[in-house]
Amino acid sequence: MASFFSRTKSQHNVLPLLNEQAEHLVRAAKVLAKMVAADSKTRTDMNTQLHEIENSADEASHRVMQEVGSRFALPFDRADLLSLSCRIDDCVDAIDEAGDNLVLYRIGPVPAGVYEIADILIECAEHAVHAIKKLKKSDPALRTEWLQIHNLENRADGIYRELIIELFSSDPTPKALLTSKIALDSFEAAVDAFEQLAVAIELLTLKES
Repeated sequence: MASFFSRTKSQHNVLPLLNEQAEHLVRAAKVLAKMVAADSKTRTDMNTQLHEIENSADEASHRVMQEVGSRFALPFDRADLLSLSCRIDDCVDAIDEAGDNLVLYRIGPVPAGVYEIADILIECAEHAVHAIKKLKKSDPALRTEWLQIHNLENRADGIYRELIIELFSSDPTPKALLTSKIALDSFEAAVDAFEQLAVAIELLTLKES
């Protein structure tokens, strides 16, 4: 049986495991960006790759939860750590769904705005990874990371609105309107998931300051 002293803050693996989980964000976002530019056959192959990343991210999330649940002393509040892990998982799931919709609804070539949102997702993922790595040292620069995610989410909102206007102005068939709207909504939802992750990081650090 582990002694009390083996369960102290200095012995936990929670932050390294969170870092490991967060790395899936960048991997998933980069695959999605490639899917946006790919043809339908390549998209299908890449979607399989995206599912594999999502499955790996789920396993990483379970490891975080097991570590948080098995430790007596933790670097942050237990509920906040679990919430952070869940928000990371939500982001990967949302990216996976966006990729799924490209394939499922046989979306053809997409407008430039979708490329922009895909690039924003990569930036959000990179800032999230940097933020989580800075948790260990309570780095003052951490605030910059979550603010950048908030700013990127605002940019994506503007692009999304323009894409919706463009979609309805193009007089599409009902089927094209529905499928295109679902696809666009899933990209917007992925950015919104990062906004929620940024909030979770912000709340965690503010409570500890």
